Amino acid sequence: MESTLLETTEEKAVLGIPMSKEQFMNWHPESNFLYEFENGLAIPTDGMKNVERPIIQKILRKFTQTSAYQEMGEILPETKCWLADTQMRIPDAAFFTSSQIRDSGANKHPIPSFVIEIISPSDTVKRVEQKIIEYFDAGVQVVWHIHPELRMVRVFTSSRRNITCFENDTFDASPVVPDLQLTVEELFML
Repeated sequence: MESTLLETTEEKAVLGIPMSKEQFMNWHPESNFLYEFENGLAIPTDGMKNVERPIIQKILRKFTQTSAYQEMGEILPETKCWLADTQMRIPDAAFFTSSQIRDSGANKHPIPSFVIEIISPSDTVKRVEQKIIEYFDAGVQVVWHIHPELRMVRVFTSSRRNITCFENDTFDASPVVPDLQLTVEELFML
């Protein structure tokens, strides 16, 4: 399939492969990329990097201590999230309730209420900010942006409201999973 230029920045060009949603749903690319879908384009994304795995591991371990986990909810790494009929994103992790998981099927695409994105140097500001708007427009209630290079976590509770946390600051996933709490130092500790 031939690629189409989606956007260009000084940092990099993003290519999209034109296809219908049906083609995308039945497509099995032969590459190392994961692909998100946006308005008729399959867009390559790097997926989780090896250095990001310990961060997700700490979050998942901490999640096992929450009431949401006891109620059979799950934080699923790199799962497809259809935010709209023409838009699918693959966040680094997303929270789904037990009923959302049970009711998931070929034609049902639950919207996670909590999403985690680990921001890497290859992410452009435009794409990062665009995804925040998309998540909240779709019904997501909490988004964590984790910045490993800055040792910083930004917690969004709307596209207009966020707090920035450093060092010993505690952050959580309220109101979705209020007992999922960490400090920034704890998250990045080796």
